[in-house]
Amino acid sequence: MRKAVIIPAAIAVLVVAAFATANLYRVPTLHFPFDVERPAEVGTVEYIVEGVRCRGTSMGFVKMTAEVPGMISVTTYARNNSAIVEYDPAITNPDRIREAFEALVERDGVRYQYFRALSQRDLD
Repeated sequence: MRKAVIIPAAIAVLVVAAFATANLYRVPTLHFPFDVERPAEVGTVEYIVEGVRCRGTSMGFVKMTAEVPGMISVTTYARNNSAIVEYDPAITNPDRIREAFEALVERDGVRYQYFRALSQRDLD
């Protein structure tokens, strides 16, 4: 009878502890390094992005920024809708990257904006 009480109580304590400590660590939804040589100087910017909600939308974000010259890597965090982008500051800048992912996309004759930056800050 004692095991019937102790085991569920232990599980409940572990579940509560997991929720209570969830904000203490960040687990990326997606980390995508572009196949480029890392330059001597790297710029880093964090965007809070409306539209980054899961791994699928994170891949969409990567596709929208992939054509920007100077991209080094993208790491997304769906939990807090953020994306951390590393770039070569000699080639591009945060505003150009933002323009790329905020661009309108036409699909079936309708134009959509999949992503919108709510804020951005340099992490350098």
